[in-house]
Amino acid sequence: MTEAVLNSGVGKSKLWKPPIVGIVTFVLMLFAIALGHTLMVLIENWLGHETTYVASIFIGAAAIVLLWQGVKSKNESLQTWIGFFAGLMIWMTWVEFFYMFYGRSNWGMVPRMDGPDGLSVSGTFPEYMIMGATVGVLMLMLCFYTFDKDTRCNMFLWFQKKLRMQEGLGPSTKKAQDRNYAIITFMETIFVTWFCYAWNLLCFDPGLVGSGDLFFAVNMASVFVAFVWSGYCFSRLLKFKRTSTALRYAIPVGNIFWVSVEVGTKWNLFTEIWVHPWDYKIEMSVVFGAFLVLALLLVLAPKKPSELGKSRTN
Repeated sequence: MTEAVLNSGVGKSKLWKPPIVGIVTFVLMLFAIALGHTLMVLIENWLGHETTYVASIFIGAAAIVLLWQGVKSKNESLQTWIGFFAGLMIWMTWVEFFYMFYGRSNWGMVPRMDGPDGLSVSGTFPEYMIMGATVGVLMLMLCFYTFDKDTRCNMFLWFQKKLRMQEGLGPSTKKAQDRNYAIITFMETIFVTWFCYAWNLLCFDPGLVGSGDLFFAVNMASVFVAFVWSGYCFSRLLKFKRTSTALRYAIPVGNIFWVSVEVGTKWNLFTEIWVHPWDYKIEMSVVFGAFLVLALLLVLAPKKPSELGKSRTN
C-alpha cells in the first residue's frame, strides 16, 4: 500500500480523526446495548411469549442469511456492520429466547426468590439461571481462542505473550486478506455478550456470593474492574482512525463498561428505562434517534480503501 493510500480517506477529514471516531463508536455501542434490551421487551409484548418462541427460530435464521451476505461481501465496513447486527439477532433469539423457552415453558422453572419473606423475585429468571450454568462451556471456548495462533484479538494476544505461548504456537498461517470481518464481528459480538452476561450473573448469584458483605464486596470489585478495564480500552479506542476497526473494538469496550451499569441497576441506583420502553417512550425515542444518527454518521464517514475492499494489508 502506498503512502498516498495510507493518507487517504479518513486522513482528509477534519472531523473524523482521533478521538472523534472512538467517542462516537463507544457511545453508539452503549445505545446499541440498551436498545437490544428494549427490542427484546417489545418483541415479547407484541407477540406474546409462545409466539415469540416460534418467531425466534425464523428471526435467527434470517440473521444467518444476513450473515451470509456479509461473508460474501468484500467491503470491510459492510462486513463489520452485518456481523454486529447478525450477532445481536442470534444472541437475542437463539440464545436468550431459546433459554427462556426451555427454562419457563419446557422445564417449568421458577425465578430465584429472595427477600425477607422469601417471596420476592430477585431478577434471576430461569433463562439467566441456565445461562449462568454455561460458564464452563464459555471457558472451554475461550481456551480455544487462546490457543489459536491466527487470532488478532488483543486480549488473546496478551495471554499468549504473557504465557510465552507464541513460540510454541508458531507463526500465523493467515494473511489480512484471509480474514472475513463479518464472521469475526459476529463471533466477537456473541462471545463478548456471553462473557459479560456470565460475569454479571456470577456476581449476582446469592448461591455463590451470598447476600451480605461478600455480595457487596464482589459487586464493588466488579465495578472497579469494569471501570479500569473499559477505561484502559477506551483510552486505546480514542486513538483509532478507521471506523470499521473502531466499531469492532468498541464492542468489548461498551459491554465491559455496561457491567457496571448492570450492577448500578441491581442496587437500584437508577431505573433501567431500556426495559420499560412503554413508561419512557420519549427517553427511549431519543436514544433510538441518537443511535440512528451516530450509525449514519459512521456509515457516511470517510473510509480508507482497505475498509471498502479495494486494498487490505492490515
